[in-house]
Amino acid sequence: MYRPPVVSVAGSLTRKEPENGSTTPLAEAASSAVTSRRTLASLRLIATSDLHASIMPYDYCANRPNSNLGLGAIAQQIATARGETRNCLLFDNGDFLQGNPLADYVAAARRRRAHPVITAFNTLGYDAATLGNHEFDYGLRFLSDVLADAAFPVVSANVATRLGPSPARDETLLPPFTILRRQIFDHEGRAHLLRIGVIGFAPPQVAEWDRDSSGGKVHTRDILAAARAWLPRLRAQGADIIVALAHSGIGEIDPEYGSENAATALAALPEIDAVIAGHSHLVFPGPGFAASPEVDPVQGRLAGKPAVMPGHSANHVGIIDLQLERRTTGQRRWHVVASSARIGQRNPDKTLPAPALQHILAPDHRATLAWSRRQLGETTVPLHSHFAIVAPSASLQLIAEAKADHVRTALADTSWAGLPLLSSASPFRAGGRGGPANFTDIAAGPLRMRNLSDLYPFPNTLVTLLLTGAELTEWLERATAVFRQIAPGSIDSPLRDDGVPAFVFESIPQLSYAIDLSQPSRFDVQGRLINPGARRIAGLRYNGRPVDPAAEFLLVTNNHRAGRARLQDPAAALQVVFTDGTRVQSVFSEHIQRKGSVGAAPHRNWHFLPMPGTTVSITAGDASPVHLDDIAAFRPVPLGRDAEGFTHYRLHL
Repeated sequence: MYRPPVVSVAGSLTRKEPENGSTTPLAEAASSAVTSRRTLASLRLIATSDLHASIMPYDYCANRPNSNLGLGAIAQQIATARGETRNCLLFDNGDFLQGNPLADYVAAARRRRAHPVITAFNTLGYDAATLGNHEFDYGLRFLSDVLADAAFPVVSANVATRLGPSPARDETLLPPFTILRRQIFDHEGRAHLLRIGVIGFAPPQVAEWDRDSSGGKVHTRDILAAARAWLPRLRAQGADIIVALAHSGIGEIDPEYGSENAATALAALPEIDAVIAGHSHLVFPGPGFAASPEVDPVQGRLAGKPAVMPGHSANHVGIIDLQLERRTTGQRRWHVVASSARIGQRNPDKTLPAPALQHILAPDHRATLAWSRRQLGETTVPLHSHFAIVAPSASLQLIAEAKADHVRTALADTSWAGLPLLSSASPFRAGGRGGPANFTDIAAGPLRMRNLSDLYPFPNTLVTLLLTGAELTEWLERATAVFRQIAPGSIDSPLRDDGVPAFVFESIPQLSYAIDLSQPSRFDVQGRLINPGARRIAGLRYNGRPVDPAAEFLLVTNNHRAGRARLQDPAAALQVVFTDGTRVQSVFSEHIQRKGSVGAAPHRNWHFLPMPGTTVSITAGDASPVHLDDIAAFRPVPLGRDAEGFTHYRLHL
């Protein structure tokens, strides 16, 4: 079990951590002098989440500086928040190791330097962190090597290398919790010792999503089951307050077992004093959440406890302020008597550079630039994702082609070679929660390493499955959950369901089919059957002939998608025909270098069933007007830009 060291770093509370856990003489003297009057102190928790390796003020995919990007852009905001109060802690909530060309370069290179994200955390003085699901993308050995340089504890209570008879007897990958011993000062300037318990949680789906990259060595527990097992121990070991770093979304107060989104239910546990949520890339408190008895999106409360979810990619900082009262009776010496939660507002016009951070990360930045600018080949057509969810896309077609060619070669002399080989692809950067800049837009011409991360930002590995025609139909039905149901004759109804990530959608270029938007989605965002009578996929064909439900096909997908499929239908025994651990980015790179010149106009293999007199609205990025020919059949009408910066269009169905 790895236990990262705890050392003193600048910018946090004064750290007083005697080995025997005793208080310092200063704290003892101050506390003994207070016998009759109320002792109050304030504690501020600052949090980041889902940074996805965004630490430098540079857009590596676009190959240009951007002062509003990266941890450096919010370093001043963190410093300001710290400067406003004497007692302060800084946390990260996971998904910090993956997400851009810098992360891909560091994972690919053999280097002795500490990971730049860890260097940034050490420099800014983070007090603790937890793991997200994307920490496992590059494998357990890589993760272990990276965390060895962390000057702060990293905790995770529900990720294990071996499951015991109960969660509390698991062999956890990391310590399930830590207790930070900090000297704080009360409102009258007296010093005290405060023990802050920090416990971490990751989505339990990690065990399936990253089964291949972890070699099957990662096991997970339900978040609430793990919490109920470890929290009493944390309290018994002397934690005065407990902060949950939950790389989990905000869901129901009583979620189903194994839920990804357990932050609300976690907050309801009596031992928890504050919750840092994440994973879903949303902002809380904020208008993106509906109010309910358990969720207060104005005051920032989950089940009555203060909570924040600070967006993604260093676009926000979460701030929780706790008012603490010291009591002389009971097991706990300090209690939360008041609290507030908010999202720090960054002013882009007043973003200041973080010179210390930029200086220490300069070698990593230069190396990433050199790596990301290396040319692999060229594309004869633009590769973009502005309309990849509403029409066949040249970029998705190219990704599917590269994957299929790799597997076709590998299976050439096997018994599987005679089966039809299909390949799927998803638009990972297609707006949504990533904002108006979250679109791929590569001009015809050179293709470079940075473009691979743009087209395929995740280090997934290839997995080839054996599916029947009936299973293929269900596979595509799940992909259509990204669309809202459209009433015939309606005008400008939003086409995309904002609650469904773009990556849920995928196309299979070797098949032809239509999508009936008048039908409700057969499956929800998690792939669970919700409308058994609904069918959106119509006229499914292969090589011009209807797909036989009993016919067998090979589908080249990725480890994450295969893991999702296992979770969606645990009773279905998915047969893996081929997997060699090769990352899709590597397959894509080799394909481009071998071909030299790639890209072709998209094959119009799928379409929406016509709905005369009906229009829908969609959003795209700034550069979308030059690609309107891709959706000419919809007779697109520009509707202008919104306050976020998305460009809106009307499409005629």
